[in-house]
Amino acid sequence: MAGVDLKTRCPSGIHGLDELIAGGFPRNRTILVRGECGTGKTIFGCQFLHNGIVKHDEPGILVLLEQNPDEFRDDMTTLGFDIKKLEGAKKFVLIDVSLSRLNFGEQFVNIPVSTESFSLLPGETTLDKLVNVIIEVARKIGAKRVVVDSLPALDILAEREKDARRLLLSMSYKIKEAGLTAILISEDGIDSSNVKADIEKYVVDGVISLKYNVSGPDAGRKLVIDKMRKTSHSEAIHPLRFVVDMGIEILKE
Repeated sequence: MAGVDLKTRCPSGIHGLDELIAGGFPRNRTILVRGECGTGKTIFGCQFLHNGIVKHDEPGILVLLEQNPDEFRDDMTTLGFDIKKLEGAKKFVLIDVSLSRLNFGEQFVNIPVSTESFSLLPGETTLDKLVNVIIEVARKIGAKRVVVDSLPALDILAEREKDARRLLLSMSYKIKEAGLTAILISEDGIDSSNVKADIEKYVVDGVISLKYNVSGPDAGRKLVIDKMRKTSHSEAIHPLRFVVDMGIEILKE
């Protein structure tokens, strides 16, 4: 989008979206992307990071809490996102905190912080520790963007603490103070805890909903911008589609 001030705006990389939010996300803000299974949330996050690197030379970090990292890389390759190449260039760091490896008997002595993708055992990790790792990695590679996929899995890290909402407020504050623009992915249509509800209502600066109706007059995938602080934005329902070698494309209303 011509004339966009990249010091104050963070282009989303989602084709057709930036013109709906006055040129891009406001910098150093947290954006919640929510939707049911199959609506494209993970693709949205990856596209945000990928385009930040290849178009604006802005390194990025992906925190995976559920999906297998190798499967994620393979899935994104089919859309034209070569994650391994970006990792090799030290522009993309994948922090794997997969809960499939959860072992509450494991303890951290020294948490590894690297300019290459790595794994953490989540058994004795707290949310504060994870945020500190993200910020340290961002400092090492000069990252400007981070994606956390997904928030419901963070509930396990937060449930040991007495005040989960305070921890998540702290997480949002620290990420923004580190100069990062963040996409936080969550889910609709599940019995989620109050942790997610608090994030959506009180913590994040923007909320984007992805919807998928399989039948009826409104069949298809849609995008709605529920809120976006510090910018004007469209309030319409916009159709979207997945395109090979492009990712998500937002279509005209």
